[in-house]
Amino acid sequence: MNYPLADTREAQLSQLLHGTVQQLDISPDMFLAAEQRYLDVGKHLSEEGADIYVQGSFMLGTVISPYGRFGEYDLDLVCHSDIAKTSITQQGLKERVGGFLEEYLDDADGIDDEAPDLDESRRCWTLGYKRFHMDVLPAIPDRDSPSETGILLTDKQLRAWQHSDPLAYVAWFRRQCAQQFELERKAIAKAAAGNVDDVPDWQVRTPLHRAVQVLKRHRDVHFAGDNEARTPSSLITTLAGKSYQGEADLLEATLSVVQRMPHHVENRDGVLWVSNPVCAGENFADKWSEYPDRRAKFVRWIGQVECDLEAALGEKSGVKAVHQRLSKAFGDLPVRKAVSAIGDSTRTARERGGVRVTPSGLLTVGAGAQVRSHNFYGAATSA
Repeated sequence: MNYPLADTREAQLSQLLHGTVQQLDISPDMFLAAEQRYLDVGKHLSEEGADIYVQGSFMLGTVISPYGRFGEYDLDLVCHSDIAKTSITQQGLKERVGGFLEEYLDDADGIDDEAPDLDESRRCWTLGYKRFHMDVLPAIPDRDSPSETGILLTDKQLRAWQHSDPLAYVAWFRRQCAQQFELERKAIAKAAAGNVDDVPDWQVRTPLHRAVQVLKRHRDVHFAGDNEARTPSSLITTLAGKSYQGEADLLEATLSVVQRMPHHVENRDGVLWVSNPVCAGENFADKWSEYPDRRAKFVRWIGQVECDLEAALGEKSGVKAVHQRLSKAFGDLPVRKAVSAIGDSTRTARERGGVRVTPSGLLTVGAGAQVRSHNFYGAATSA
């Protein structure tokens, strides 16, 4: 990818941040593998009269590569059966979908190169593959919902059906960044010399999408070894979406979102609440009242995000110190890859004679002293 030259420290840090999370995007091969599994499972479930669709980060376009040696991608699916609430119990629906999945595994055994495990959890069934797992969420229509796409979910620990609306949530998230969404979509089409209508929505990454990815990666590193306290992606995405105000620059967007996040946490008669913006009865912070330490750790974590970015921005010890700060916050490999990619792009521009250095030592285009061969951020080497 070609990176535009950045002529301020803010722009350069934003560019490096963007390059870092870009390294965390799911690879085409991994996406294709997940898609093939999804289509295969979906075909079987459709034959049983159930529809299946993707929800969560894969649908939103905010998925990032797993952190740590044993991490894996998480593909969230809704298994929707057109059954009235009065015609089935939560347990009955859960067992029904579990039976369908067991039949799928029996049929696939011997012809599939990988036979996944099937496990039951509180709300879903999980198909575990080598590099990712599928969480299959049993659901029926929510006839009382104002939305046509509202659903009811099962929960082994709760007597009442749980309300949700994943499709409306995706539409809400895209509305939060609608202007940037269309600009990015047009840019993708232009770069590929194609038609805007041919660009899949999930491929678009606005500053809001990237800010969510930045936060998710920082969370994974920050909470490594403390998985129970790890802030859920649904909570991060919702608070970020509510906090985003159209910032075009990634660094500005991320810092602004982090600073505004606490203002979207409500206290409803002693219960901490982050409402699903399309389904008021769903609380994404439901665990915080039960486990107060998780809320406290969330507050400390977002404070650390701001501290890390501000420290990198104000770093006076040189380029290496900036890279070290970001490597500690986001992991060494994606930062090193981003530095290398941006450096390659900058060298190409220099070889074309367009890169100059300002008196303050920043790279720019136009007026200034022409630079020799250099590393990222203008650290000169011999030509």
